[in-house]
Amino acid sequence: MKKVIIFGTGNFAEIIYIYLKQSTEFEVVAFTVNEWALKDNQTFCNLPVVPFETVQAIYPCTKFEMFIAIGYTNMNKKRAKIFDEAKTKGYKLISYVHPTTSINEEFHMGENCFIFENNVIQPFVTLGNNIIIWTGNVISHHTTIKDHCFIVSHSAIAGNVTINSFCFIGMNATIRNGIKIARETVIGAGAIILSDTEEKGVYTNKSTIKLNITSDKLKSL
Repeated sequence: MKKVIIFGTGNFAEIIYIYLKQSTEFEVVAFTVNEWALKDNQTFCNLPVVPFETVQAIYPCTKFEMFIAIGYTNMNKKRAKIFDEAKTKGYKLISYVHPTTSINEEFHMGENCFIFENNVIQPFVTLGNNIIIWTGNVISHHTTIKDHCFIVSHSAIAGNVTINSFCFIGMNATIRNGIKIARETVIGAGAIILSDTEEKGVYTNKSTIKLNITSDKLKSL
């Protein structure tokens, strides 16, 4: 089993720990955070928390690997920063694919990727580094997702799509085939993307309309 240190002590880190704990491939041995965030004698999930600045003195990169468990804060740039710092320290960063996810041939994935349950990933999909893919997405053939992206649940990404670095794809988003998602694009929940996006663009679906009637007046419900 690969011995792993998780960076982070937030909700996301706790979720990552549970999944890795259930895996037969990984053993989480400790957590790490920046020294300024470390409390005296701190533990997390009943495991030690050590300062990231000196983590290699306790858990050398020759024997331990790491996962950066930070969400999409600042368009994934906070996670990217720690990713780069961990690589500078010499750590290999693990990637994980849940066993219920369907992966086909010619799939390529970089480091520090985490793919949750029930995703369908078709042939010739390429993932860069530091990508989080939550539950129940469809990523179609010949799609490329570049570094430092975060995809929430139940999005549908058609074939030959390119998603550039530092993007966020919200729940139930739909992206048409052949689309190019520019760097640092935000696609909100339920948005439908039918043409290429602009760099740093924010694309949202209109909110559901509230009817001028109360629920107790609905005769058919």
